[in-house]
Amino acid sequence: MSLIMGQSAPIDPLVFDDEEAIGALASSVMYAHERLLASGKCYTTCMTGDRAALIHGRIESVLSNAFCTIFGQSPIDRFSDIFDQASYIAEHMAKDHIFEDGNKRTSLVIAFVIISLRNVLVDFSDNPTPEDNPYYEWIQDLVSGKRTREELASELRRNSKPMRP
Repeated sequence: MSLIMGQSAPIDPLVFDDEEAIGALASSVMYAHERLLASGKCYTTCMTGDRAALIHGRIESVLSNAFCTIFGQSPIDRFSDIFDQASYIAEHMAKDHIFEDGNKRTSLVIAFVIISLRNVLVDFSDNPTPEDNPYYEWIQDLVSGKRTREELASELRRNSKPMRP
């Protein structure tokens, strides 16, 4: 396990061994994507009916692999810390191209939210121009194979700090 500046204990991955929790989390991911659409950060058609159910199922698959115990192995056994877990989610959401548009942006937002569930903030500049946005560059490089998930986890760890109480 790794530590971030100001932390005295490792930041464990999250565990959700509950279908309802995974379903609710998948719904939250879809809502976050819809909010990005509404703000003009992504461009795509609305997700309704069978298409929405298919997308929801694909999100649940990624989240189940990240948060659930699989073949007796807990996420705490599979991920070194919350940053490793969040980068796994970001990689799979972006590479699986779940949405028509906005996969990279949505995957980053979800990674930051997952980390924040452990009372940790990632300090980043969200420049709207992709070429000037360091995290957009990271996720783009991750999708294209120029960087690894482990490198993204290290970057997130380096730029994180505990939330103020």
